[in-house]
Order: sequence, then structure tokens, then C-alpha cells
Amino acid sequence: MGMADLATGDASGIDYQQSAVAAIRQSYANKKRAPLLVLPTGGGKTTIFAYVTQQASLKNNCVFLLCHRAELVKQISMTLAKFDVSHQVIAPPVIMTQCRNAHYLEFGKAFIAPSKVYVCSVQTLIKRLDTMPTPDLIVCDEAHHLTPDSTWGKIIQSYPKARVLPVTATPCRLDGKGLKDICDDMIIGETMENLIKQGYLCNYRAFCPPNALDLSTVKKTAGDYNKGQLAEAMDKPTITGDAVKHYLKLCNGKRAVAFCVSVAHAEHVAESFNLVGIPSESLDGTLSPEERDARIKRFERGETLVLTSCDVISEGFDLPAIEAAILLRPTQSLSLYLQQVGRALRTFNGKKEAIILDHVGALMRHGLPDMDREWSLDGITKKERKKSDDPDVNITTCKQCFGVFLAKQNQCPFCQWMKPIPKGREVKEEDGELTEFDKEQYKLKLKLETRAARDYEALVALGRQRGYKSPEFWARKQLEIREAYRAKSRN
Repeated sequence: MGMADLATGDASGIDYQQSAVAAIRQSYANKKRAPLLVLPTGGGKTTIFAYVTQQASLKNNCVFLLCHRAELVKQISMTLAKFDVSHQVIAPPVIMTQCRNAHYLEFGKAFIAPSKVYVCSVQTLIKRLDTMPTPDLIVCDEAHHLTPDSTWGKIIQSYPKARVLPVTATPCRLDGKGLKDICDDMIIGETMENLIKQGYLCNYRAFCPPNALDLSTVKKTAGDYNKGQLAEAMDKPTITGDAVKHYLKLCNGKRAVAFCVSVAHAEHVAESFNLVGIPSESLDGTLSPEERDARIKRFERGETLVLTSCDVISEGFDLPAIEAAILLRPTQSLSLYLQQVGRALRTFNGKKEAIILDHVGALMRHGLPDMDREWSLDGITKKERKKSDDPDVNITTCKQCFGVFLAKQNQCPFCQWMKPIPKGREVKEEDGELTEFDKEQYKLKLKLETRAARDYEALVALGRQRGYKSPEFWARKQLEIREAYRAKSRN
């Protein structure tokens, strides 16, 4: 998947990226102002909007590219340089210096120069709007942050005549709000499942605990677990399997990222790995940009094998060297879950597959990373949002064959194993075994469930049970597919 190929129009090996660019152009031709591009993590969103920026720049248009983290500023800047797009960086001085140095090291020249293309940290740009030119196009990376009252939204509202290109892998917000207040079209790119099949993303093996954590005593704040209480519950030596033990057992020697609840939690997990001789460092927003960059470089070179992260390695973090994701932060956010596991799915030389070690029941709550999902600009309706009050687990793992099925069922549909009578549980230190998540069994289960739902009402109920954003839309699509199949059979 070469950036130069896309820039020259050679669609070899990157058909889906060319299709995305064509869809964006068509949306603007249809008088849409802000078409939302949805493409899985690792699918090349930065490549696509860098190419769009290049084409806009050739027409002497002014372009703002918005992001919210230092790593993203540098990533976008370097990608623009590969497209030979001269640009300026609007960010804190230390980030601008790092970008300039990186350009010299990589290309032997600086692309950060007077230009009508600006890579902007939203936190810096919002303070300088009165000194900036008027953009013709505003690109919004990680666009699931877009709401009218957010910093992103305020910037866009300051330029009502500019076209907008929001991009994201996860067009859903934890608070249930949709993106239709700003976005007026949605372009769905290639699916994660197809990107894996085509070799653009890495295949994976997932391991999850037979029993999920019971976090019923942890309160919820703004739709997700209260971080203070969650950190207290999770920051223990072992909770449903020791992360260090399972790393040694299932992916010893691989470069892994552990997603943690708090800075202290990340530091404690790193200490645990170091105590057994596995070089580990923590990564969080309290570190200086220089120190964060140094720790990332050591990880990339293999000097550090495990990075423990608190809210840094999730959105837009481009490091293909990550071979394993260790989930130690329970979350009710589908977006956060997909962003985390997606970090390990990028391809890399010598990397045959990614490993997902789920110590928090995320797979049970949110499903497989590459399962079909229905995205909508409408967000989650109040009726659907009520489902977030359900228990954390809506599927379970068979103790006998490890097949996955609905938790409300008392018997495994694959081997007829009977579930024991459930007993109350509470979060406590325990040494459990992670069992491999059977992807094929899970996909078969979904197909059988869908087939068993005979009418529209049953399909809608099933869609709500699975947590789809628009179960009504999904149900109508399923009925259309069935009718098309029956018509084809009659002919």
C-alpha cells in the first residue's frame, strides 16, 4: 500500500483507497459540505487525506489539517512530506522543532516552509484564529471528537464556507451523540475483515478470560467507568489472569502495549514486567514530548518490549511494530476498544499475526474487532442507550469447547455443555487462565442467530441485543438480502 502509488493515480493494490477518494469527490460534487470518511485503524486514512490535501494544494487552496496530539502532528507532517506537500505546523514550539528535525533526518530537507497548508494542533489553533488565513478545506483527523461545542466544532464554525473532510475509524461517541450536526454525508470504506483478508491489516488471535470481571460496584461517569474507582479496582497484581504470566506464555519476546486505567496503573504494570526481566516503560501525557518520543523509539528498536499506556497509545498512534495488545482497562466505549486493539493490527516485516490478551472482558462486551458494524450519523437513540445499563457480559465462553454464545442461554449450542448456576462475584485478586477466542465459532454463531430471527421485529430485537447503532436499518438490510436471495433462487 504505497503512498507514491496513490499520488500518481496507480490503483495497483490500493483500490479501496482510490474508491474512497472518488467517493469524497462525488460527495462534494453532490453539494455536501462535510462527508465523513470511515475506515478501520491501519487502513490508510492519513494517506488518503494527504493525497486530497496535495490535490487541493495544487489548486492553490488553503488547507487546515486538525489533530489533537503531538504524535499525530508529526505523523501527518511526515506523510505530507512523502507527498511532497510543503506545509507549516501550528503547534507548540517543541513539536515544530521535532517535525523539522524529522524532516531533515528523513528527507535531507525541510518541508515546513511558507505554505497555504497547515498541520494544526487544535489546542494551539483555537488561540490563533484571528491571525490565520481563511481555509478552503478543513481536514479533521479522529473526527469522532466532532461536536458543535467541542474545540474542533468551534474551529469549523469559524469558517462556514470551508469544505470539511472528517475522518475516523470509529464514528461513535461514548455519550451517544451523533455527528450529523456537522457531517452531512457518510462514506464507508473497506471493512476490517476484508483488509485482513487482503493482507493490508494483520490477522490476529484473541485470548479472553472464561469469566468476565464484575464491575457493578464501579460507578459510571459520562457514560464510562469512573476512572478513579476503576483504577483502584484494576491496579492489583492479578485480576483474572496475571498479565505478565500470560505475556510470557503467549507472546514472549514480542513488542506489546498494555492499555491501563491511570498513570499510576501504567507505571505499576511496567514495574511488574521489569521485575521478571522484560524491559518495559510507561507512556503517558505527563511526559515531555522529547521523553515520549525517546521511549517510543526504544520500543520500535526492540530495546523495550512492553509499553504501558494511559490515554496515549489509542487514537491515531501509528506504530506497526506493536505485535500484541494487552487490555487492562475495562471500557463501555466501543470506540476506545476498537482504537486500542487496532494498534496491533498494522502489518510489519516479519509479523505473522497480532495477539490480543483481553483481561477485562472487552471481547465479551464489544465483539470481535473485525465483525460487521452498522454506523450512522444519528448516533445512539435513548432507547438504545438504555442498553448500556445491562450487565457487562452479553456473550460467554464455553468451559468445555471455548465456543462463544449468548450469556442468557443456559446451554452451549456447539457441545451442549450446561452452564452452572451463576453465583455473585466481586472483583478480587485471582489467578485465572486466558482461553483463546474462537473467531470462526463466533462468526458462525452470529449467522445462526441472524437466520433464526424470522421477521423484522425479531431482527430489530437482535440488533439491539448486539448493540448495533441502528438496529432498524440493519434489520431492513437483512430482509432485503433475504428477498434478493429468494428472487435469485426463483430465477
